[in-house]
Amino acid sequence: MLKLQNIQKNGKSAEGKIVEVIGKMNQAGVDMMCLIREHHLPYEFPEPVIEEANQIRQKIELKDIPNRVDLRDKLIFTIDGEDAKDLDDAICVEKLENGNYKLGVHIADVSYYVREGTQLDKEAYIRGTSIYMLDRVIPMLPTKLSNGICSLNEKEDRFTLSIEMEIDSLRKSD
Repeated sequence: MLKLQNIQKNGKSAEGKIVEVIGKMNQAGVDMMCLIREHHLPYEFPEPVIEEANQIRQKIELKDIPNRVDLRDKLIFTIDGEDAKDLDDAICVEKLENGNYKLGVHIADVSYYVREGTQLDKEAYIRGTSIYMLDRVIPMLPTKLSNGICSLNEKEDRFTLSIEMEIDSLRKSD
């Protein structure tokens, strides 16, 4: 990355100073790093945020379960793409005896782990969302959370915010 110090004037050449070498020309990923730098995207987490994320347990404990509805006996599957790493939403569908369907929509309960006012919360607020680029993701939360306890990984107990709705057949109105 080059920082201009003097713009070309009166026939003199412009001057600059190399402040960072991102990589070699045509090296894989350099173009993405240039975009990240150019748009000031937050691709690294501050150390206090990483430390806070490292304090969060990666397994649900029994003491955490009261007042939760246990849906582990249902067939629930993620709707994220096959190559996704942070699986944060899922659905389940079942046909009811009355012919209607029950649709469950389940979103990873990040709010259980990222409490308001914490370093994690402040950083997530600044980032606003995960940014998906061609060959990488700049996550809203540290990987330990986004791909760990806040990801709906197969055969792992996870907390979700869920809604179940009954859907009846579509009927034409008269």
